[in-house]
Amino acid sequence: MQTRALLSAHRAAARQSGHRDNSWESLLEAVRMEVDYVEFDVHRTRDGELVLHHDSHVRDRIGRKVKIKERTYAALSRLAPFRLVRYREALELLAAHGKYAHIDLKFASPANHLGLPHEVDAAEIALEVMNESFIVTTMVDESVRVLRDWADLRSPSTLVGLSLGGVDFRHHPFKLLGLKLSEFFPEGRIRRCRSNLVVVEHRLADVWLLRWAHRRDIKVLVWTVDDPGRLRRFVYDKRVWMVTSNHPARALLPA
Repeated sequence: MQTRALLSAHRAAARQSGHRDNSWESLLEAVRMEVDYVEFDVHRTRDGELVLHHDSHVRDRIGRKVKIKERTYAALSRLAPFRLVRYREALELLAAHGKYAHIDLKFASPANHLGLPHEVDAAEIALEVMNESFIVTTMVDESVRVLRDWADLRSPSTLVGLSLGGVDFRHHPFKLLGLKLSEFFPEGRIRRCRSNLVVVEHRLADVWLLRWAHRRDIKVLVWTVDDPGRLRRFVYDKRVWMVTSNHPARALLPA
């Protein structure tokens, strides 16, 4: 029986190690930490390469924003002042060290996309490399539904999480209001996309979502908790399956 929540190193625990988010250096440090999962963010380049980066853009060597989805991997490699880690090599590193992957997708297939969804491409690579030792999270309801349909056929035990609490404020105010309300009352969204994991921002978890999910036997992942007291509280809350932190070592400190 699980005596405490699992720990996930947010953005490969770059803040704890002092390296750049989602970098190769932070990944190397993260696989040595006492964590169960290593979380990283994934974008898709124009030529279909999956890369690790949090924001939708990188800044080139003179500070200009360059959108990842609009450039090839080769072009981004020339423009960026750092190396963008390829998705597959990150998974291979985690697999070699016995760590589980917490894959946070920052892209979604276009509404008019034909053929295999891009989210499924990412899931197939993870299954090939990690052999079900991974979870996938996203803020996009349709991406969750697509991945749950894929999992039913290819990897039934895979958890696919709908993320709540991180709404993109570029939405129209009326849509933004609807999305924020839906985070307090998410049952309809969860039922429609068939998410089997709820990924909730820690302040939202405090409201009532932990109790709601526990009653329905839905696993809960709480993000991103850095305060040592709150971190330990969530880690030892029996309703919480996993906690993501920039400083996971704080969860292991004595109270």
